[in-house]
Amino acid sequence: MTFGTMKHLKILHKISFLLLAFSFAIPAYAINENSTKLELPALLALFAQQKKSTVDFNEEKHAFFLDEPMKSSGYIEFSAPNKLNKYIIKPEITSQKITGNILEIKSPSESHTIDLNDHPEFSVLLQSIISVLSGDIVSLKKDFKINFTNATSDWTMLLTPHDSYIAGYIESIEMFGNKNMLSRIIVTEPNKDRSITFLSNHR
Repeated sequence: MTFGTMKHLKILHKISFLLLAFSFAIPAYAINENSTKLELPALLALFAQQKKSTVDFNEEKHAFFLDEPMKSSGYIEFSAPNKLNKYIIKPEITSQKITGNILEIKSPSESHTIDLNDHPEFSVLLQSIISVLSGDIVSLKKDFKINFTNATSDWTMLLTPHDSYIAGYIESIEMFGNKNMLSRIIVTEPNKDRSITFLSNHR
């Protein structure tokens, strides 16, 4: 695997912070079986009912300077209203914890604390993702254009940022789900690098 320049690594590292929020799903309450489609307000209402949850993830990061995707796996915990804890088990044990605007990163060899207020492009994006998890459609619409499509039980939510500065980092976030389970998230950058997160074992 070729890791490219230090600049590329720093960009990829920053993007990994964002994926703490992107790679999480909430198992909500059961949907009315008589309903053939789940509309966006109803979906977010289901998210709003779940205050705590845990989900396993497998993640692939595709970048133009990598010969093959970088892979990681572990689990993520969410606690309303604004706590996201990501525990990476492979390839190296690492924790990434967000409470409000504070990000704490710990590995066996080092730890860092980052104030996301110093990175508004990330803070706004993270808050928007937390808005999905907490079912806050007002905050979500403030920062993103939402394109929601649904079939009988499958749905897709495409988020594109309103702000041109944020769009310089993230082109889109695409979420896929079936009824009340989020199964996959694709984060695409302007240069078409992307991260794909598969979610399973919701609990």
